[in-house]
Amino acid sequence: MMNSTGGQIIYREVLQLAERHCGKALTSKYLKGQQKVRQREMKVLQRLAVSDGFEAPPMPEQNPDDVTAIDHLLTLCRDNLASEEQYQKVLLGVGNILKLHAEYEPAEKMFSDVLNYGQSRKCNELVVEALLQRGDIFSRQGRWKESDRDLRTVRALASRLGDLAALARIDNIKGTSCAEQGKLTEAKKHFTKALGCAERVNQRSLEAIIFMNLGIVHNIIGNWEEAFAFYRRSLSFFEETGEIGRIAEVHHNTGMTHLSRGEYEEALRSFEQSIHFASKVGDQRLSGISQLEKATIYFKTADHALALALCNRALEQFKQTNDRLSTADAYKLKGMILREMKEYDSAMTFFQSSLRINEEYHNVLNEGETHFEVGIMQQARRKRGEALVAFRRAKVCFEKVGASPELEQTKNTIKRLEVHST
Repeated sequence: MMNSTGGQIIYREVLQLAERHCGKALTSKYLKGQQKVRQREMKVLQRLAVSDGFEAPPMPEQNPDDVTAIDHLLTLCRDNLASEEQYQKVLLGVGNILKLHAEYEPAEKMFSDVLNYGQSRKCNELVVEALLQRGDIFSRQGRWKESDRDLRTVRALASRLGDLAALARIDNIKGTSCAEQGKLTEAKKHFTKALGCAERVNQRSLEAIIFMNLGIVHNIIGNWEEAFAFYRRSLSFFEETGEIGRIAEVHHNTGMTHLSRGEYEEALRSFEQSIHFASKVGDQRLSGISQLEKATIYFKTADHALALALCNRALEQFKQTNDRLSTADAYKLKGMILREMKEYDSAMTFFQSSLRINEEYHNVLNEGETHFEVGIMQQARRKRGEALVAFRRAKVCFEKVGASPELEQTKNTIKRLEVHST
C-alpha cells in the first residue's frame, strides 16, 4: 500500500510516462479538466457540510487519492493510444515503476495481466517483458522457485528469438538471486554471462548494473579492491546518465565494502549518500537498508542506544515495503544489540525469527551469519555446548555458499572452543 510521500512520487512518474505516450498537450488538458471537476466536487461537499454538518475532506494541491489519479491516467492512455498493444506497454511501464518502489503486489498483478494478454495474442515482445519483470519481482521477494519458473520460460523464448538483451537481463536476475541465497560461484557465472550478452548489444546501462553486482559478489568473498573497481566503473556511468536510484545503490554497496574493511567513517559517509539519493526517488527499501547498516556501525562502536534506534527505524521502513529478507537482517542485528545489553531471552527471540525467515526464503548466507551470532551469545552465557552447535550450523551454511572469510573465522572459533572443551 502506497504511503502519501511514496504515492506522490509514483504518481509523478506515472504522469511522466503518460506524457511520453499520449503527449504533453493532451495530458495537460486532461489534468486541467480533472482539476475543474475536483473544484466543483469540493463546492458540492462544502454545501453539504454547511447544510447537514457533513465534514468535507480537504482538497490536496494535485490529487485527493494517488491510486485514483493513476487509475484515471491509465484510462486516458487506454482511450487515446492507437492500439491495445501500446496500452499494454504502458501497463508494463507502470508495473516497472511500482516494482522499483517495492509495490510488489500491484506490480505483479499488472505484469500477470500483460502476460495473459501477450500470450492470448501471441505477442512475444509483451510475453518476454512481462515474464522478465515478474521473475524479477519474485526474486526480490525471495520467491526463488516462482522466479526460476518464469526465468526458465522466458530464457527458452528469448533464445529462440535471439534476444541477447533479454538473455543478459535474465542472467543478471539469476545472478542476483544466487547471490542473495549465498551461491556465489553460480552468481559470478550468471553475471559474467550477462555481461557478455550486454556488451554484444551495447546495453551500457545494463553493463553498469552488472558491474555493480559483480562488485557485491567480490565484497562478499573478500576481494575488496576488485569490488571498489567495479563500483567505480558503475558509478561513473550512472553519474553521467543521471540515474539517481542507481547512484544510491552504488553508494550503499560502496559503504558495505568499507564496512567489511572496518573503515567506519568512510562507510557512514557512503550510507548517508545512499539515503540522500534514495530519498530523492522515494526508495524506502534502500533507505531502510542503509539505515540498518548505519545501525551496524554504531553497534560495532558500542553505541547500542543509537544502534537500536536506527534498527527500529529501518524495521518500520521494511514493514511498509514488505521486505522480508531485510526484516530478517534487522531481527538479527536487534538480537545482537539485545545480546550486548544482556537481554538474552529477548535476543534469542529475534535470532530465532531471523533464522525462520531466512530458512523460509532459502537465504543460506544470512542463516549462517545468524547462527554465528547465536554462538557468540551462548559463549557469553557460558553455554559452551550450545555455542558449538550454533557455530557448527553456521559452518555448514558458509560451506554451502563458499563464503570464505566467514568460513575461516567460524572454523577458528570452533577449534578454540573444542580445545577448551577437552
